[in-house]
This record gives sequence, structure tokens and C-alpha cells, in this order.
Amino acid sequence: MFKSFRLTALTTLGVLALAGCSTFGGGESSKPGVSDEQSLVDGATHTVGVMKTAAAAKAPALLQKAKAVVIFPDMIKGGIGIGASHGKGVLLARTGGWSDPAFYDSTSISLGVQIGAEESAIVMFIMTDKAYKSMLQTSTFTLKAQGGLALADLNTATQEQITGADVVIWSKSEGAFGGLALAGSDVSQSPDYDKAYYGKAVTAQEIVAGQVKNPKADALIKALGN
Repeated sequence: MFKSFRLTALTTLGVLALAGCSTFGGGESSKPGVSDEQSLVDGATHTVGVMKTAAAAKAPALLQKAKAVVIFPDMIKGGIGIGASHGKGVLLARTGGWSDPAFYDSTSISLGVQIGAEESAIVMFIMTDKAYKSMLQTSTFTLKAQGGLALADLNTATQEQITGADVVIWSKSEGAFGGLALAGSDVSQSPDYDKAYYGKAVTAQEIVAGQVKNPKADALIKALGN
């Protein structure tokens, strides 16, 4: 029975996407000749700019200390009775400077009162080695449930909660889709996007190790700062 719930929820998300709900990230996808992968990178660049303005008091220090960041420019949450969220994002690791992006998906299913659709741009700051290794070493990483990770919502957490967190989540949302709504989501590597963007099969580990480069990601790397 759960399979039918999952199918219904994911179908709902597909309808929402086709209806053009996913506009949060800055909308480079409408430009002729821009690939889906580059559109996602451009959306992530825009999201970083929005985040650095909205969280100006806290974001710079987190970026300096983070092991990695994962940016989802357009997370969509929707459903009636059965809820689902989905979005594509990029992970960049701090290996001296920031690495080129590896591509990721996030999906979750939930039951309860779910009416309408909400959108959110989300930035996850990966603050500890435990969280970073868990994300890179598994093809599908379950946020919070995997390894007992401590999460903090940058918009509402105290400084003590932020300091003790493995993952700090910032969100810019419409509706009630806040940062910790991502808790429990499956975050999966997206090898098809990686291959399309870098022109060959490549793993997330190889990307963050600097084994491939795409100069079209330079604006995103610059946006994150030193």
C-alpha cells in the first residue's frame, strides 16, 4: 500500500513541476541553450547570493567553517493528504578552496495534513567530518536518521544549537516549508547529471577531489567566497 502512496505523492510533484511551480532559484532554465545541469548551477549561484543577504550576520562564519555546502535552489513540497518534496541540488566541498559541484537529488514522503504546494530555496552547511563522510561515502544519505546527526535551522536556532549541529540548514521559503522540513529526506548522488556536466562518468568523491573541472561553475565558486 505504501508503494501506491509513494507513487501518488511523486505524481503530485510531477504535476506541480509541469505547472511551473519551481521558480525559486533564479530562473536561468528559460535561457535558450542552457542545459539542465548549468541551469541548476546558475540557480545555486543566485540562491547563495540571496542567502548571504538574508543571513548576513551568520552565513559568512558558517561558510568559513563548513566542510561542504549543499544547495537546493528549488525544493517543491506538495500534496493532498500525502505529502512529498523533491528538488535537485549541488554539493561543493571546501578542499583548500571550494570544489566544483557534484549533483544531488532530495526526496521525501510524508503522511498527514498536506494541502497545496510550497517552494523553498535551501542551503545545507555540512559542519562536521561525520556528516561530510556520511554524505560522500553513500549513494543515498538519509538526513538525520543516518548516524544520529544533529540539525539546526539557521533561521530559528540559537547560537548554541548552531555551534553543536552537524548540519545547519538555511531556507528561503513561501508558506510553511522551513529548513527542518528537509529532515528525514533521502539525499542521493546524481551520476547522470555529473556525467552530463563533466563529459564523462565521475563520482562525487572524484569531483570534490578536483579530478574534473567545469569553468562554467566558476561563478558559483566565487559566490561562496574564500
